[in-house]
Amino acid sequence: MKTVGIPEAVHARLKRYCARHGLGLGECIAASLTYFEKHGLNPVTHESPAAEMNRLIKRVDQVIAFIRKQESDLLRPMTEAVSLSEARIEQSLDTVATAQQLQLLEEHLANLVRQLNTVLPAAAAARAATERLLEAHARRELEALQLLGRLVDAKNKSGFLQDLAKLYGEGGQP
Repeated sequence: MKTVGIPEAVHARLKRYCARHGLGLGECIAASLTYFEKHGLNPVTHESPAAEMNRLIKRVDQVIAFIRKQESDLLRPMTEAVSLSEARIEQSLDTVATAQQLQLLEEHLANLVRQLNTVLPAAAAARAATERLLEAHARRELEALQLLGRLVDAKNKSGFLQDLAKLYGEGGQP
């Protein structure tokens, strides 16, 4: 057993503390030492628990302030951007054709192609007939003009018939 030299006032306070908590002096000193070692505290430089709590509260407030700053600078703008993008996507999806609509369009186009394939041969035949009629009309027109030219210039002195031949070409086509 070792003795420790402490002032009389401190010894009296220690005795009262031990009596209040039902501890012996040695037991109290051993428990105090264990407590200080376990929590890494230096009783000489360590502040009161209230000061420690205030320091912890201040640190928690700093963390909360950091989180709020991140929320206002990053999280809210990102959330708004996502909401705007979602609205644009929903708007775009309303205008996108469905598979059923595309299938109906494909069927309609196929029907139009079938109809066109039935009409094209008739149109080609009509065009050929029209071209034949125009050629016949051009020949008759040339013949009528030549006849008119012979009547106007019976001896072909003005060269009207040669001008007509040049105009309609040598083959009789305009």
